[in-house]
Amino acid sequence: MFRTIHIGRPLAMGAAGMLISLGAVAATAPAVWAGPGTPTPSAGPSQACCHTELTVDGPAGVGLAGQPVGFTEKITNTSATESEDVFLNLVADAGAGMPENGLAIWYRTDEGAWEKVTLEYRSGSFQGALPLTITLGPGESRLLHLRLGLPMGEPHNGNSDGGTRSVELTSSVGAADGSWVLQDRDVRTVAVQGLSAGLTGVPATAVPGGAPVEFEATLSNTTASDYVNLGSVLFTDRYATVQVFREGGWVTLNPVVADAESDTFGHYLRGHDHTAPVGSSSTVPVRVTWAANAPLGRTTLTQSVIVNEGRVPFRGTYVGTASAQVKLTAGQSATPSASASASASPTTTAPGPTGSASPTAATPTPTPTPTSTASTPPVGSPADTGTQLASTGGDNGGTLALSLGGTAFVLAGGSLAAYTRLRRRA
Repeated sequence: MFRTIHIGRPLAMGAAGMLISLGAVAATAPAVWAGPGTPTPSAGPSQACCHTELTVDGPAGVGLAGQPVGFTEKITNTSATESEDVFLNLVADAGAGMPENGLAIWYRTDEGAWEKVTLEYRSGSFQGALPLTITLGPGESRLLHLRLGLPMGEPHNGNSDGGTRSVELTSSVGAADGSWVLQDRDVRTVAVQGLSAGLTGVPATAVPGGAPVEFEATLSNTTASDYVNLGSVLFTDRYATVQVFREGGWVTLNPVVADAESDTFGHYLRGHDHTAPVGSSSTVPVRVTWAANAPLGRTTLTQSVIVNEGRVPFRGTYVGTASAQVKLTAGQSATPSASASASASPTTTAPGPTGSASPTAATPTPTPTPTSTASTPPVGSPADTGTQLASTGGDNGGTLALSLGGTAFVLAGGSLAAYTRLRRRA
């Protein structure tokens, strides 16, 4: 949703929220704090005081924990005789679920360098002003280049204890003559997405000690952000051996065990720190066998896509997931499933190294699930039994819990992705 509101009269102190002077712009550029739910002033009659127009081009969307997305804001002095001194204030409201290190805005200096805008944080809202006064002569315009990102932490130090489905971005132009008159404003909603993960062709049954099951793990990036520092992990139980098809042959992956969940093994399907440019997709042929002493019953395969994982395994921002169940039975061979049993996470995923297709690998048929229709349970409270959210960065450093009691939930790509504990039941 996009709307631009032109204000033609001065705003008295408190009429559109509290005026706050930001240290980044000293006393010359106070900002209007537009907290969640603050009504937008309606357009008033044209006044001689205001000759400034603001035109914003984008952004329509951004990827959760992806690279920042660029957009422009053009400020024009429509007066034919008078100069204008103005400043640009920015408010990004992401909701209470967004942590303090979850959002950032950059601007391009006259020298071409990108600098972060100093933002003040309050309950999921971020406010700041560009640290410069913009002087426009009669009829002049200034084009500002900006970037919006939801980094959710720092490289290799992600943070997955929050997220959002959208950001309301408010850009306001104010007079820098000491009157702080609001001259123009633009308010728009920026959609937030993550990556789409899938498991296709997973057989419904397998035999412990028998033939392997083969399927494909897919990733697609349909967001507006490039992705770096990605890890695509297939979580299995302790009895599983995982192979991927690379360079003409099957390669056995070394399992990684999280301290908090010793019965859960993670296998990196595409290695560490792979990338996913905008519009990319990839498929990895996978083969899984279970040891002869594996208990009979149901087990779960889960592909999770993690951004900015650090030295602690599986700690980072989770931006995509897909799960499929396999029933371990006594018998001679695996029974192929009629259709893919994976539940794709909303939005896109990351590409990794491309291997040659196995002669017996299933044909990839990734079908990313839209964020609004993700087939995942509603979010549970962090206090729910068996639920723990992963966190890193400036937080207390918890690790991913694949729920001892049932299902753990992590906000992923603007929707709630379920990470189901790898368990068996007869």
